[in-house]
Formats: sequence, C-alpha cells, structure tokens
Amino acid sequence: MAWTRDQEYAITTRGKNTIVSAGAGSGKTAVLTERMFRIIKNKEANVDELLVLTFTNAAAHEMKDRIVAALRKDNLFSLADQIEGSNVTTFDAYALSLVKKYSYFFSLPKDISIIDENIIKIKQYEYLDKIFSRK
Repeated sequence: MAWTRDQEYAITTRGKNTIVSAGAGSGKTAVLTERMFRIIKNKEANVDELLVLTFTNAAAHEMKDRIVAALRKDNLFSLADQIEGSNVTTFDAYALSLVKKYSYFFSLPKDISIIDENIIKIKQYEYLDKIFSRK
C-alpha cells in the first residue's frame, strides 16, 4: 500500500507514544495495523507490551483481524496466536479492565461492569416518570 507522508511517519516513528487522529475513512485502522504489524514482526516489542486503543469495538476487532492476517501471511503463526489476548481494545474496555484490576484501591466490587446503554435509557424514563408523577 502507498502511504502518505503523515501515515508513514505514524507507522515508522519509534521511541515515543503516537496518536493517530484523523477523520472517518482516512485510514487510521490501516495505519495502526501496519504500525503494530511492523513492531511485532521486527521484534521491536512483544505483543503483550503493546497498547492500541480505539473508540469502537468494530475497529478493535478489525485491527486484530488484520494484524493476525498479516502475521500469518508472513508465516508468523505463533505471534498471530498472541493477538487475540492482546491490548488492542477500546478506551472504555481498557479503563474498565484497570478499574477491575485495582478495584480494591477504589473500594469497588471486582465484578463491576459498564452499564448497557439500553438500561440507561430505561432508567432515564423511570426517573422521569417518577419526577413528573409527583404532585
């Protein structure tokens, strides 16, 4: 694939954290996938040393699938097998994993979870009904 200058910079820059920020359809997932693939392939870091965060589960799954495919294409099957358990995830899932890991510090139950959006809507209606039914 032909990368733009900015994309190539994001793919090849090492020694510091990198944020890839761009509009929809601009190739962020492809850039992050290529960056991670090269780091793993060139043994610059182990899979479990990488953290890749995105906003949607779909993007996280797509990145994992693309990285696995690229590693398998290069016959790096053992590395490909490590991707499923890797830290390629969403911001909220990663934050939740930290809260669970350190739940004792926050005095929270270890089985804490993120409330489903549908439950939030139901609760909103319940509370609004209570508010407006008061006399």
